[in-house]
Amino acid sequence: MTRPDIEPGPLSPDEWRDLHRESRRVLELNEVDEGEVYYHMPSLHHYPSLFGWDSGFHAVAMLYIDPRKAARELETLFRQVREDGHLPHEVLLPHRTEHPWLRNLQTWLVRWEFDRRGASYMIDPPSYHYAAQLVYERTGDGEWLRRIWPNMCRSLDYLLERRDVFGNGLVTIFHPWESGTDMSPQFFSAMGLERGRRGRLLRSNLYPTALFAFNRALGWDPERLARADRFVCQELTVNCLTIRACRSMAFLAGRMGDAYAERRYEARAKALMEALDSECWDEKAGCYFPRFGFRKPRRAGRKTADSLMALFGGLCAPERAARLIEDHLLNPQEFFTPYPIPFNPLDEVEEDGKWVEKRLWAGHCVWINFCWMLCIALDEHGYGDVAREITRRVVRMVLREGFYEFYDSRDGKGRRIPDFCWPALALDMVARFWPEIVGEG
Repeated sequence: MTRPDIEPGPLSPDEWRDLHRESRRVLELNEVDEGEVYYHMPSLHHYPSLFGWDSGFHAVAMLYIDPRKAARELETLFRQVREDGHLPHEVLLPHRTEHPWLRNLQTWLVRWEFDRRGASYMIDPPSYHYAAQLVYERTGDGEWLRRIWPNMCRSLDYLLERRDVFGNGLVTIFHPWESGTDMSPQFFSAMGLERGRRGRLLRSNLYPTALFAFNRALGWDPERLARADRFVCQELTVNCLTIRACRSMAFLAGRMGDAYAERRYEARAKALMEALDSECWDEKAGCYFPRFGFRKPRRAGRKTADSLMALFGGLCAPERAARLIEDHLLNPQEFFTPYPIPFNPLDEVEEDGKWVEKRLWAGHCVWINFCWMLCIALDEHGYGDVAREITRRVVRMVLREGFYEFYDSRDGKGRRIPDFCWPALALDMVARFWPEIVGEG
């Protein structure tokens, strides 16, 4: 059965109130508040833990519900920074779940993924530094900023230094899950999933676990993992969010009167973008691709919304930004579909077959965090009218379907986990691009 198209016409104040009310409900459902521990689980139905880049997104949404709680979420998150500066992908903090016995069993079965303190060995894309900038701009709380500043610096410096195994400035990941985009098609070649159709589903199930065991055997040491050359990737979402993080840190350093840190992070952002241009830009394709391999680096050659993320970094050269937007993002055969913005371009995902729909990030999927980031990027590059239209479609899709982990890019249907927090980012999208309808929640 064909689902209805997005309703025509401008967004209304009633739709803002509906979005605000549902955002509050879902965030309260996933809220954990125990003493110094305050955060939101992505969804108590399936993800009852603190996750790094998720907390950055949750803090942005909470600015429209309770800015003080947005600040508390980030303070809890940055308190998880380890001695070496590593901010874990996931931390097993106090939580709530529908089925405690099942969660305890799951945690026991994957206990080898965590250290003795219940922290994941992996990293996450650093959404949280930009989130901290937005929280500070809203609250002006200098005391809060000074409290979290040392760990903000340490966590970003860990990425810039310990994860720069090539010496070219780019951050390296050693597992697909560190990208935040899990089993994205950009990783298919590195995982051996482009060879033949038979066995793909089984290999895609086994690969992440086998790789994790391999990395753990090497102590998750960046230098050893690079030399082993099992999965070594200079990925775009991680690096472009790191560029944005450096720019946010430079901004915040300026507000704190730290001229040295301001200059340092500005320089690191510029160097990152120069490395991205040098190593990941494909002139023929007119977009960026991740690089794989340590001994013989090669570009992936598979386009996803990740290929557009240099726009969100904010330092992309105007001529390249124009190609990313005009040739790809606004192309109805790729990313400008009726339910935007799909993570995988329409013309490529159609060729993969049905098996990809069983892999997170690999099929017909719209993820609200990418809609949010790319709408901000469109506005900053002079396409505010497009960001406004995408926001209109996203809000109506979310209100029609409810809050889900992701949405089907063919019909907008909510998919997989319900009561998921990321769609609350639409609050910030509306506030930016439809401010005339924003009122009390």
